[in-house]
Amino acid sequence: MIKCSFCEQTLVCKACGRLFRPRSGETHLAVYQPDMSISCPECQERLICKNCGYTYGEDEEDEEDRSEP
Repeated sequence: MIKCSFCEQTLVCKACGRLFRPRSGETHLAVYQPDMSISCPECQERLICKNCGYTYGEDEEDEEDRSEP
């Protein structure tokens, strides 16, 4: 079981609702690198924690783009 790097709850994909189970060691390590974009291996969508909404691989520029009117 992998925990979310932000909220430390079980990491569940917000898009498909499945537990995050990386298929490679490289993807597993990427979970702990906040600047690495990660896709859910089940649904191929960008990984977002269902519990807290943390988006893996979202950088500050993405956040700023969304906050502008």
